[in-house]
Amino acid sequence: MKKGLNRQEVAWSLTEAANEPYFNLVQRYVFAPYFAGTLAATPAEGASLWGYALGAAGFGIAVLAPTLGSIADSGARLKPWLAGAGLVTFLASAGLWFAAPGSPLLFAALLVFLAGISVELMNQFSNAFLPVSSRPEKMGLLSGLSFAFSQVAGLAVLLLVLAASEAPPAFLADVPNGVDRLAGPIAAGAIILFLVPFLLVGNDRTAGQGASVSQGLSDLKATLAEAWADRNMRLFLIARMISADGMAVVFGFGAVLGAAAFGWEAGTLARFGLVITVFGVLGGLSGGFLDTRYGARRVSLLGLLLMALGTASVLLTDATRLFGIPTGVALSTPLSTPQEWGYLASGAVIAVGAAFTIAAMRTMMAQLAPPTKIAAYFGLYSFVGKATAFVGPTLVGLIASATGSVRPGIGVALLFLLGGAAALWGVRAPPIRQVA
Repeated sequence: MKKGLNRQEVAWSLTEAANEPYFNLVQRYVFAPYFAGTLAATPAEGASLWGYALGAAGFGIAVLAPTLGSIADSGARLKPWLAGAGLVTFLASAGLWFAAPGSPLLFAALLVFLAGISVELMNQFSNAFLPVSSRPEKMGLLSGLSFAFSQVAGLAVLLLVLAASEAPPAFLADVPNGVDRLAGPIAAGAIILFLVPFLLVGNDRTAGQGASVSQGLSDLKATLAEAWADRNMRLFLIARMISADGMAVVFGFGAVLGAAAFGWEAGTLARFGLVITVFGVLGGLSGGFLDTRYGARRVSLLGLLLMALGTASVLLTDATRLFGIPTGVALSTPLSTPQEWGYLASGAVIAVGAAFTIAAMRTMMAQLAPPTKIAAYFGLYSFVGKATAFVGPTLVGLIASATGSVRPGIGVALLFLLGGAAALWGVRAPPIRQVA
């Protein structure tokens, strides 16, 4: 029994599955193309507005994440913060059902903005529970399993959408774009299904004096100075910041580019998402074991290089070319041409690389951060992940406005991913230590 996972570890491993359905359905494969292709007047305008909404949410995270992390640490208890972030995400996601064709575009953008902030805060506080809920020797494995479980949840919701698009249930029969709009409520349901169990059975930190804003801000200042003075932590946070910019672009616009390049609609986009998610599951499962064997730093580096390779391949593949080489095969039935299958393969490589990087970087943070300031350092982790992550989507929006195409903007992701790998190369491998 000692070698297996206990109830609290299992419950924590499911918490990431509470937010992945939102990312899969809203920010990547279903609602994002619907926003750009249907709600907006033109795809280029939609891509621009989508980039601005994601960029604004990223800026909000940059402001809120480290402050709230420090405030939470000053009060010791973390569950109220996790529950509050989950509630806001639930309400904003559910509200996307009302983003019908012809409704104000600003309404949908505002909900995406709010949910984009709260879902990242939810992820921040659940990440901070890793060293609290896990035995030290299980952290690498548990982090990889958590990512894999989140991908399984993402896979399940995409299957739901695919089934609904092929055989719409009666309540969607006369609802305009009902399947696209259902993405939000499904994401909201996942929060109840996967976050509530941990809130019920997981241990919280020992109750303290209560959160203090002034104390939290004071701790934040000290944490920033402390982290920057540590060369290892400084390089790690820089690597996290730069690579997160690249991930934000790839995750936010991959399906939008596929829809624009190949004319993919909801059913095909769901299939695209299913392929990507399956490879994310495989990456999460294998990444956890690779982490245990080779260390989190090496796995993170491998992940970033795989993502860069996949992104370069995506940029060289379009309606007539496969990896830059003309195929001579015209588009016809969806997913019937070499260039479409090449696009799928490139996305699979990106998914495996992302699984390696996300899970291993989280483990590195848990190992590098001072044990008494875990939430504050995970606040910094979220902060550096979003401090400039609004730059990438905003650049894509600006470039799409100027060129009428989303493809040139995605090229910036390649530069960010390679820059992140270069910074991570200088980080010394963190030790596996006991966490109080």
